Amino acid sequence: MHLKTPTRRALAIAAIGLLSVAGTAAAQTPPNGSEIPASVEMGHADAVTHLEALSRHPGRVGTIARETLTAVKGHIAREDSYIKPPLTLLPYLADGKMTPDMAWAIPMADRLRADREVIQQEHNRINTLLTELRDAGRVAHDRAAVEFAVTLAGESLDDMEIQEPTVLLIGDYLKTRLQPAK
Repeated sequence: MHLKTPTRRALAIAAIGLLSVAGTAAAQTPPNGSEIPASVEMGHADAVTHLEALSRHPGRVGTIARETLTAVKGHIAREDSYIKPPLTLLPYLADGKMTPDMAWAIPMADRLRADREVIQQEHNRINTLLTELRDAGRVAHDRAAVEFAVTLAGESLDDMEIQEPTVLLIGDYLKTRLQPAK
């Protein structure tokens, strides 16, 4: 983990506090579908904060950062509404704990499956903008823009390669375990 900026350090400190307070409560009560994992929430906040700062940079870097911020905020809204909440069930499922009230994650996973093409287009658009931001940062000798664009592109790949497929697996797993066989 790179903690180069004050924002990242502040997020790390907040995470430590969140884990110490939420750790025992989270271990006892499964989420209800309106929450997202704290790590994801922190990542979203960090991305928005960095893009807001970059949007104030002069020239092409600022212009592309503003466009990227708009695209990222729209994608985050989608993620927060139905893509990321099922991930909160992973610790419970990994411990073999499953209850019928976890079924809320099934329609979210189904919606993700139905919307995969639109979501892929969003990722493609964001990644194109991040490439443009990286390139504009290189031309402007704006190291912050270059580093951030590369980092966020990696997080976008993590969404596509790990997190979204995991949500689909959670939905399929819950379907097989919670719904009666037909």
